Amino acid sequence: MATSCKLLGLPGEIREAIYHEILFSPKNKYDIGNEYKKYRFDLSVFRTCHQIYSEARAVFRRDNIFVAVDTPWPDAQNYVGMEGYVPIVVSGEKALRFNNVHLRVQITPQFAALDEADLRRFILTIDDLASFTYMWYHSNLSHPGMNEHLRLILKLQDPYQLAFEDKPIPKAIQRKLLEPFGLVKNLYQVVVQGDHYASVEKTMREQMAVPYPTVEKCLEESTRLKDEGNDALRKGQYQDALRLYRESHRHLMIICEGRRRSVWGDAYFHVQCREGQFKDQFAQIVRLVLRVRLVSNTVMAYLKLNNYEEAAFWGMRTIKIFQESIQQGDEARQDFPAAPEIGKIYYRTGVACRELGDKPRAYQMMKVAKLYLPHDTTVAKDFEALKQYKP
Repeated sequence: MATSCKLLGLPGEIREAIYHEILFSPKNKYDIGNEYKKYRFDLSVFRTCHQIYSEARAVFRRDNIFVAVDTPWPDAQNYVGMEGYVPIVVSGEKALRFNNVHLRVQITPQFAALDEADLRRFILTIDDLASFTYMWYHSNLSHPGMNEHLRLILKLQDPYQLAFEDKPIPKAIQRKLLEPFGLVKNLYQVVVQGDHYASVEKTMREQMAVPYPTVEKCLEESTRLKDEGNDALRKGQYQDALRLYRESHRHLMIICEGRRRSVWGDAYFHVQCREGQFKDQFAQIVRLVLRVRLVSNTVMAYLKLNNYEEAAFWGMRTIKIFQESIQQGDEARQDFPAAPEIGKIYYRTGVACRELGDKPRAYQMMKVAKLYLPHDTTVAKDFEALKQYKP
């Protein structure tokens, strides 16, 4: 006995809204922890009946634009997904069979003669393309000269265009597909293929030609934003302070998203400053001092917001990295650049631990803080109050 489909009994515009909720890519992006995201499309709607299949397919094609990235490097997908935090829609054999893409991105060594069989593919959405090129921007700073050996081919295509149709992809979509690549600098060769607007390609190439900021400019801009954050902190504008500290980090090539810190460009800062505020200073040391000060004040801002969990998290994260780098455990390194700021991080982390009820850890933090800040009466007083919790 045939049964009627309740979905088909709804008005067409409501059915479209339902298909959009089910099939639109941003609504199928899920947080899987540690700031990583993953796509999980539920395509069961296509297996209902012919009419629903046709209607849903039209909405899926209208609302989703995909990009194929082809490279010869087996680890490229993992690097993009893990280091760049860019969610991958599909990869491997499934990606090779995925032809409904509006842009094919081919990245190969400059002189390599490769066949299609030599390439590995993964699929991105248009909404994640900017994150992909932003990661590439910073990756080239971490590996200076990398891009000079790479060829980039960008092929635009309308996967749904019929053979007799002759019309380009809409200009607004072309811009969203090509302009993110303006961040990618110093490539050996860039080729744009397919029917496209010359003005869109021109804008992309003009952005590609804009050089990276100098290390002097990066350090000075980071310092300016840090100082603005400190002003906001003093005025009680704690969320503004945190926002400014994140922006300050960004100019140090450190991306802060949630609890994630992605550190790029170590090699880029491995130079002597030639001019400006930090002339004749080693850029990597200046950057290190700025990072320590930013963390110290970030922890303070979270304390002011009574957000002790975040204060403890960022303080302990930095302390762990610091201890691993100096390999001295809880001993103080007075010769370390910005040693007083390290002491403040220990102290403020101790306060957060104390407020969270972890008194033994708070004692350990205060003990080291006192070594770094021997003349600070507040630190001494709080340390004495915690002595009964000595492990």
